[in-house]
Parts: sequence; structure tokens; C-alpha cells
Amino acid sequence: MADILQTKKKKILIIGYGSMGKKYEKILKNFFSVNIYDKKKIKKEKLIKNINIEIIKHFYFVIICTPPKYHKQYCEMCVKAGKDFIVEKPLFLKKNGWKKIINNINKKKLIGSVAYPRRESTAYNYIKKIIDKGKIGKLKIIKSNYSQDFRNLRKDYRKIYYSSMNESGGIVFDALSHHINLQSYFAGKIKKLNKFETKLAFNEINVNDTGIISLIFKNKVLGVIFGNQFQKPNIDEIEFIGTKNNLIFDRIKNQLFLINKKKKLIKIFYETYDELFSNQINNFLICIKKRIQPKTTLSEELENLGKL
Repeated sequence: MADILQTKKKKILIIGYGSMGKKYEKILKNFFSVNIYDKKKIKKEKLIKNINIEIIKHFYFVIICTPPKYHKQYCEMCVKAGKDFIVEKPLFLKKNGWKKIINNINKKKLIGSVAYPRRESTAYNYIKKIIDKGKIGKLKIIKSNYSQDFRNLRKDYRKIYYSSMNESGGIVFDALSHHINLQSYFAGKIKKLNKFETKLAFNEINVNDTGIISLIFKNKVLGVIFGNQFQKPNIDEIEFIGTKNNLIFDRIKNQLFLINKKKKLIKIFYETYDELFSNQINNFLICIKKRIQPKTTLSEELENLGKL
């Protein structure tokens, strides 16, 4: 990262100091002067006490990692200040008002990136090359199975944004949005999307913990996404079904299989989720330097999530 930009003295701003804000700070403090704003924590932490457009103008770029219901407010401030930014996924729970913000991003030629680190994975990009070369024939179906016990991942899940549908959006926006984004990376634009979600286990908090999404892409590829957030053990598997062969990638074990008559292990990856996260930041810096669009723009996010 240091080779990309000599930025030790440049100031950046992180808005939101929850788990993701701390994660960004840990990586970026080695290369930037990191400043943090969190409205709920300014009394407890040594943070910036106020934030407005004039203050934002003094930063090199901004990272927004608040709950999604605050994203519009802070993205709009960044655009008015003329600053590039990363905003955590999902971009929104309600799509109203985002077209104007995106139009202004385009007019000002700003870099606005939505944080979906799976697109930065060595494994997924390796798979994409295999599919593009026709190794499985013509891609016809993508199936994602994602299940985890979120209660084990975040012991404080009852107290954080996750516990409220108004702040997290439940499993579809909080978790399965990753997989909508990933499937569209392979299959392109979505023509139609249907969702079903319900609460099966999290009776003590107001979120849906289980969801199923079906997709039809404009190139006639079909997609299915299943997920729940109480199951043990964790599952994170995606299958690509082609006219000749299938590929199955197990992200937990980092193993890629080719399926024909038999299941054959063809590659093992040694990649952590933290490395995907670092790659995402690294590529955002490249986009800033070269003034090129990131892998997930706000326009694509609006087009995809706007169908939910």
C-alpha cells in the first residue's frame, strides 16, 4: 500500500467507530493520519467533536462505516465537499434519494466505492477467469449457501445496530447483500429478483435471521441464494453450474472443486477475509490515484439492491 501512495502525512476521516471503523483504522493508521467521528462515542473517545461539509473538505478521503440508515447523510456531505469515499455495504435500506447523489458523484468525477471485499478475492477472480475461458461450458446457474451463527461472531449482537431492522435490515441487507453483489460480479446485470425472509431463531431481537433469494440475470443465468444466521457449523459455499462442468468453492476451507462425474479438488487458496479487506482498501487507493471506477459503484448498488 505504501508503494501506491506516499501518504503518511495525509489526513483521512473515518465516520463510525464500531467494529468496521476500528478495522479500517488498524490498517490505515500506518499510512495516514487517521481521524474519527462517531456521534455516539465522542464523549467516551478522543474523537472529532463535530462534522460538517467544511470540515470534510480538509481530508484526503472519507470512509463511512455507520449503520446504513445514516449512509445517505454522510455520502451527501462527502459529495458536496468534493471528496472520494468508501461506504460500507449495504448502501441503503431504502433507495429513495440516491439517484441525485449518484448524479452529483458522476458530475464531479468522484470515486465512490461500496465495500464488498469478496470481489477482491484471489479465489473468486481465479474462478472468474476459469468461467470466462469456457472451462465449465456456458454458465447457467449460480447457487450460494451462506450460514453462520452470528450470535457467536458478535457476542454483543443484542446491543448493536444488528438487533434492529431499521438499522441493519436483517439477514438480506446485512449478509445476503454480499452474495447478490458476488453473483452479479459473475453473471452481470440482474433482470429480476425475488426474496423471502423470516425469523426462525432470533426471537429476542427484531430481525429476520433466514432468507432465500432467487435471481434472473439479463443474460438468462439463474441465481439462488440461501442463508441463515443461527446455524452451526458455518457454511460459505458457492456453486457455478455450466453446460459441461460445475465448480464448487468452499470459502471456509478455501478449496475449489471441479465436478463432472466425480468431485475433484483442483486448487487450495491461502487467503483470509482480512486479506480481502486489505485488498479492497488497496484497490480503492489505486482508483483514487488513477481516477478509475471501483469494482462496486453506487450506481450498481442502487440497481441491484433497488430490486429488493
